[in-house]
Amino acid sequence: MKPIFFSKMEGTGNDFLLIDNREGTLTEAIQGVSLSEFTKKLLDRHLGVGSDGLIMFEQAKNHPFTMRYFNQDGSEAALCLNGARCAISFAQRLGIIEAKGKFMTLAGPIGFYHKNKTVSIEIQPPVDIKLNFSLTVAKKKFRVHFLKIGVPHCVIFVDSYENLDIENLGRAVRNHKTFQPDGTNVDFVKQEGKGLFVRTYERGIEAETLSCGSGVLAAAYIATKLFITESPVAIKTKGGELLVELKDKMYLEGPVNFIFDGIYYV
Repeated sequence: MKPIFFSKMEGTGNDFLLIDNREGTLTEAIQGVSLSEFTKKLLDRHLGVGSDGLIMFEQAKNHPFTMRYFNQDGSEAALCLNGARCAISFAQRLGIIEAKGKFMTLAGPIGFYHKNKTVSIEIQPPVDIKLNFSLTVAKKKFRVHFLKIGVPHCVIFVDSYENLDIENLGRAVRNHKTFQPDGTNVDFVKQEGKGLFVRTYERGIEAETLSCGSGVLAAAYIATKLFITESPVAIKTKGGELLVELKDKMYLEGPVNFIFDGIYYV
């Protein structure tokens, strides 16, 4: 058996396993097994370690590292913002970054600022924005909004979460023909005073998570465009609170925590 060293972290309830593969130790250990299959087994909460996603560090030419992100179903996503916040704290623990800088993702470079347990990341403005269109799901019409922040998000504003079946409705919207072939994450957003409460059904995990960083950014961006709120936006999730600031770029700030270090044998 070969040991794989990992750390488990969480950012507002979104939990991740982080592995430093800059020297190729992980890919060498799992030879003959695809990263997708390895990820599904590792992230299984009953048969593996368990988490929402896997973050793997690889070499980057002009940055301290490249962050690769894999969902529970083994699919690779271009970006995960709560994961990115955890990656920054992990990288500082490894001694490969300063308190401020940039690192690489499949969605491009990400700027960051790290102080104590709080991490702020800098994101480019969203693309493929489509506001106020109708979507019919289970014979019911919903007013929705769409944008991409590295990954696709469908934003739906609701008056209440009571009697709202987020798992089934989220799954139906995620797989709706309008968003094929890639599907979409689905954010259910409720206004609370000057802030927002956001609940997200995540593509790749295929369930609601306690928090979704890109979902929070998507909700804040759409809410400001519709004049529901203004920047900076305080946002609550089931896993904790985040702060979004919208300028020429977007900024997501919130806490991260180490849970434990471990060894997984393959």
